[in-house]
Amino acid sequence: MKSTSGEQAQASDGSSDATAQLTPARSRPPFDELLEAMPNRAALLDREGRVISANRAWLSPMANEHPDAPAWRPVGSHYLAGITPGGPNDEIGAFVASMLEVLDGRRRRYESEVSRDGPRGRSWFLIQVSALEGPKRLALVTEEDVSARWRAQEALIHSENRLRTIITGAPIVLFSIDPDGILSLFDGLGAAGLGVSPERVIGRSVFEVFAHVPQLLGAVRRAMTGETTVTTAPIGRLTFELRCSPAVTSEDRLEGVVGIATDITERARIERLKNEFVSIVSHELRTPLTSIRGSLGLLDGGVVGQLEPRTSSLVKIALSNTERLIRLVNDILDLDKIETGKLELRSETLDPVVLANEAIAEIAGYAEECGITLVREFEPACELRGDRDRLLQVLINLLSNAIKFSKNGDTVHVELAEIESGTVRFSVRDEGPGIAEDQLPKLFRKFSQLDESDTRSVGGSGLGLAISKAIVDAHGGVIGVESQPGAGSRFHFEVGEGDRPVRRFRAESGPFRKPRRALSEGQRSNPVLELVEGAAGLIGAAADVQSQDLARELHRQATDLARRRGLAVPVRSALIRIASSLANFVTSSGNIADHDQRQALAEALRTLEDEAQRSL
Repeated sequence: MKSTSGEQAQASDGSSDATAQLTPARSRPPFDELLEAMPNRAALLDREGRVISANRAWLSPMANEHPDAPAWRPVGSHYLAGITPGGPNDEIGAFVASMLEVLDGRRRRYESEVSRDGPRGRSWFLIQVSALEGPKRLALVTEEDVSARWRAQEALIHSENRLRTIITGAPIVLFSIDPDGILSLFDGLGAAGLGVSPERVIGRSVFEVFAHVPQLLGAVRRAMTGETTVTTAPIGRLTFELRCSPAVTSEDRLEGVVGIATDITERARIERLKNEFVSIVSHELRTPLTSIRGSLGLLDGGVVGQLEPRTSSLVKIALSNTERLIRLVNDILDLDKIETGKLELRSETLDPVVLANEAIAEIAGYAEECGITLVREFEPACELRGDRDRLLQVLINLLSNAIKFSKNGDTVHVELAEIESGTVRFSVRDEGPGIAEDQLPKLFRKFSQLDESDTRSVGGSGLGLAISKAIVDAHGGVIGVESQPGAGSRFHFEVGEGDRPVRRFRAESGPFRKPRRALSEGQRSNPVLELVEGAAGLIGAAADVQSQDLARELHRQATDLARRRGLAVPVRSALIRIASSLANFVTSSGNIADHDQRQALAEALRTLEDEAQRSL
């Protein structure tokens, strides 16, 4: 029994002489040695309840008192002094009544747990009172400090109450099943959604109670074999996520299954809406946008004749915005692939120098339009393995962002280095406004853009960096940024394979050249892809008569294909762009313009190949 009295030490009014009279010298020695041998606080009480002898522990301050505090009940004081019971039935009253019964001889022994408040908090004591046989009626009182146990019990109760609040307040169900399939625990607010009452399922077989939920039974069976399983199951109008795990002892012996059922009805509804949105984006927006872009490309390429300057300007604006919408649609679809785990990577051996040059060639036109100079800073680097198209996508996104946030006349540096054996770092450094430190954590979040007004003005979906991070993560690499306001930014990512690297120096790196695809048995060749294969060889070829003759022949083929019926409009539009680039290549003279024409041709070839692959 526990008493919650706030007892305070009260000394008796008697002097030390009076105390000596109460405890004659001849009566104390037999018990002094006994009291000192006791490990806890111990004292002797006479029939009136006065303390007539005590050990050193009794006379020392308690744990919740100051070190220099006087004894709580010194020799000569009344043990029950200052304790006022509220009634015979309350805890304090029961404690006082039981103590008096022992002192009067009506009871041989009594024990109780009592709490006492002190300057340093509350302490709990296990008090044991025993009557002593002898010529005088005496009682032995011992007090053991059990505060640590009480605090542990309170912490356990608090933890259990908190867990109970979580279980009963959250839309979940915790359950436990023994090796025979009998439910030993079934509790939680979500139990109502499962259509069963906890009181009615405890002690019954899970295979009987939930025969209508085969997903749960399958998960339980797999957990019985030692496999943790997560599945979802529609139950009535609700949807639950079910997680079952084997319960194993320290000796690796299966004790049953523990599990949790979570109500994910709202999450499932949102996921369904998202899937419907992605489907609409994929089928109802992407297809017409691609056709619109192709038609505008044909108009811009002069298929229907030379347009008036004002009309041509409007067509270019419409084409530019259509391409921006298509990029946004592609970003959304890529993000959906990443989140659903459907992002597939094709591993191939890549020359990082060639990869970086391809990205520069792709973005060169945009950089020139913005007045930005692209500078290569390549160091010797080993080959690596990865998905060429996806890594190229990351590089182009970083370059596009760097150009977007740079001013006319700025320089964007593309850096390449092998930082350790088998690991290559690609970096893009700009001279833009930089990024504040508190904005850095936002960079790689979905649909996240910085708050500054000058960054809002450049637009964007806020998906590019999130997709780039997911691609780099899928390659087992890392992506990061270093930036200071007013000092520009450096975005970088590192990828590597861990195999023995084959070193390739910049001078040895070949030009952009796509490998020829082997045709499977019975497969017909694709003239558009063959054109891409042939034209790709011109990018790194010398500016001689042979190359110009090849360019003339490829220009003729591109023009003929653009006029062929049956090809998709985006493919025909890309072919017209290729024909224009090849015509310029024929007339180039090997100076700076020649380099620019090669970059434009590489970009056009990439677009044509993508459109041709989509139409297959």
